Amino acid sequence: MAIHNPGPRAGHGIALKSVAKHVTEGGASGIFATLNVVPMIDMFIILVVFLVMQFSSSGELLLMNPNISMPKASASKELERAPMIALTRAEGNKPGSLLFEGNMVLSLSDVNEVKYPSWDIKPLAETLKKAWKLQQRNPDVKIRKNRKIIIQADRSVPFGVIKMVMATCGRNEYREPNFAIMVGSDD
Repeated sequence: MAIHNPGPRAGHGIALKSVAKHVTEGGASGIFATLNVVPMIDMFIILVVFLVMQFSSSGELLLMNPNISMPKASASKELERAPMIALTRAEGNKPGSLLFEGNMVLSLSDVNEVKYPSWDIKPLAETLKKAWKLQQRNPDVKIRKNRKIIIQADRSVPFGVIKMVMATCGRNEYREPNFAIMVGSDD
């Protein structure tokens, strides 16, 4: 084996002269560039803040019940979050339901002027009183003074039932009824 003078050995066996020169002597610039991460993080933070600001903060207020086909109206305004009463349609031999916040209160077949001549639906009144007491315990003044309620009724529910529900709500501190509708015209 031959004796060689000590010196740099990197790239000694590389065939291409330009690559060998770059490896052994170094080029004008390095092969790897450093990436400054701070401006990239700043850019992502700005994008996140922009997207959060553009996103609708109201979100979905209503849970769409499959047993309710809501009426359409052309005049509308966005609803605020409030307790919701749903009046569902009858399905086959199953009568419609009166729901408060998604919980069954009673059957719509039980809501009539013969059973409730004063238009005060007792089971609904008890549920509304409990909800009002819970609402009054909330430390947020805006929520405590909120007298709004959302009524989501199917098109087939008789208006007499809706009037009785509205009267019961009015007697039990919820004096600002709002109706959930679909935006559009009824063709």
